[in-house]
Amino acid sequence: MRITITGIQFKYDNGFDKEYTGVELNFITAGKSYSFNGPITVSKEDYQASSANNDELRALIKQTVIADLQAE
Repeated sequence: MRITITGIQFKYDNGFDKEYTGVELNFITAGKSYSFNGPITVSKEDYQASSANNDELRALIKQTVIADLQAE
């Protein structure tokens, strides 16, 4: 399955004059069709650890989706 990141939005839970607190990642898939109702949210730390490489960001998306599905 191919994941294409279509948007990155920073979350500012403590106000826009403070550091960002998390990140919402928007994406689409190719090869398999899934319907998600919105972006996934990752922590600031997870985003920073993966942001230098698009392959790592795509892996972070997969890991987050899998973890959310298994938590139910």
